Amino acid sequence: MSRIIKSSFYSAVEDKRVIEAVVFPSSDPDPLEDADMTLEEDETARLHQERLRQAEEEAQSILEEARQQARKMMEEAQSEMDAWWEARRQEDEIVRGQASEEGFISGVEQGREQGRQEALEEYSHALAEARSILAEAPAWKRRKIGEAEPFVLELTLEIARKVIKEQFECDQEHLLTLIRRALSHTQEYKTITVAVNPDSYTYVQENRARLVDVLDSQVELTVVPDESAVDGGCIVRTSLGNIDARVDTQLAEIKKALLEIQAGESE
Repeated sequence: MSRIIKSSFYSAVEDKRVIEAVVFPSSDPDPLEDADMTLEEDETARLHQERLRQAEEEAQSILEEARQQARKMMEEAQSEMDAWWEARRQEDEIVRGQASEEGFISGVEQGREQGRQEALEEYSHALAEARSILAEAPAWKRRKIGEAEPFVLELTLEIARKVIKEQFECDQEHLLTLIRRALSHTQEYKTITVAVNPDSYTYVQENRARLVDVLDSQVELTVVPDESAVDGGCIVRTSLGNIDARVDTQLAEIKKALLEIQAGESE
């Protein structure tokens, strides 16, 4: 082609249009190209399977690690829970112990206070009774003595009677003393009769001279046995009256005198 272009066939660059040729693929398959594509697809599939396997292994590892961590956390949580319950149990025991001890101490104190109050009430009651008894004691004493005096008097006289009787039985000299004393109180100047127990008659008669000594020389003394003089005493009979010196009679007079004294004191 000639480098000279005629002006009638000239046109500016701006007016040019580039028309690119469109190349259509050939409709006929290329065997080599298909083989390459197959290899490439197989490699891609293998790589895909490898990635899947690795992903599964990694996921399994992560899952196992998560399980272990979860198990560990559960064990730690269980341990902490056990420790917490143990601490609460110990605290509860301490609290119960303190409450029990406080309750025991409180109960002991209440018991002591109640016992003290009861003892105080009993003491006050006993003290009031004691004061009442002391206030009534003099009257009670007089009343009891008054009730006991007759019995005591009877007992005393009975004892005296027995003692005197034994003395007369053991030593009849006492009888002579008694008769002499009775004769000394007489005013008789003529005849005196002394009646004694028949058991003592012989002894008195034998000692008659000792009895006469206390009488006037003009008085005639006669000793006679008398069953009524049973206690060792005697009866002195005169024209002016009798002197009953029997023991029972004398004790009866003593009793009468004592009862009169007692009656006077009671008034």
